[in-house]
Amino acid sequence: MSVKNKVSSQRVGLDMGLAIGRFFLNTEDLHYGYWPKGKTATIQNFAEAQKAHSKLIIDHIPDGTQRILDVGSGSGNLALKLINKGFQVDCVIPSEFLAEQVQAKLGNQSTIHICGFEDVPESEKYDLILFSESFQYVKLGESMVKIMTMLNPGGHLLICDFFRRDVLGKSPMGGGHSWQGFQDIITKHPLKMVTDLDITKETAPTIDLLAKFNADVVTPISEMSGEYLIDHYPRITRLLQWKFKKRIEKISRIYLSGAVNGYSFKQFKEYHLLVYEKM
Repeated sequence: MSVKNKVSSQRVGLDMGLAIGRFFLNTEDLHYGYWPKGKTATIQNFAEAQKAHSKLIIDHIPDGTQRILDVGSGSGNLALKLINKGFQVDCVIPSEFLAEQVQAKLGNQSTIHICGFEDVPESEKYDLILFSESFQYVKLGESMVKIMTMLNPGGHLLICDFFRRDVLGKSPMGGGHSWQGFQDIITKHPLKMVTDLDITKETAPTIDLLAKFNADVVTPISEMSGEYLIDHYPRITRLLQWKFKKRIEKISRIYLSGAVNGYSFKQFKEYHLLVYEKM
């Protein structure tokens, strides 16, 4: 296991996501899930949607692939499924907490790089470099150069992630590279498009589930907690509210206002499964 220590909010978020997923949703997968046409999105079948998302990725791995770099491996569930299907898989995980979980799960079947993609040794070569909802975190220009260096001749790049639509208005939800900006950069490299599957509609229901969870659980708890703190610790509470005013307002605007939902996701984001072949 190679280690590079660095703490970031992204890594803390991944750790928290795994804990929440285990407790509330009976899953260790850390992605949007996939809701095929006719499938109703509920908390009860959320774990099933996560499995469907993994299956979708596996079904699009090109024939002849042997060695895979799974960038942003999360809990390691997808890597384990790939290993069980006979692939050799190395993992890139920015969180030490998650890396320990994955190491215990995979044993010595995988090399785990505890770092961002930019710090993975370029000497490593792969038949497939996989980004499952982790591509949005890498620097486009630099990462594409590195991807081309690390891919074997005839190797493939598989991205399953959302991008920002180039439309008017401001999205209440951050994240994602510009779709047009991505197109402008990727066309500069010797890559042939193999697959472009737009699954925005099939992933958006997860955002509606998140919105319902925020409305039914997070908002009431937040309001009750706020009332209790003001009543029992008025001075310190008002001081904290003043000190973190902008951050509190941002959290409320994004997560508690109801603005982040499936409709706004489809309006400002587009989710693609992409496969490119190195020429």
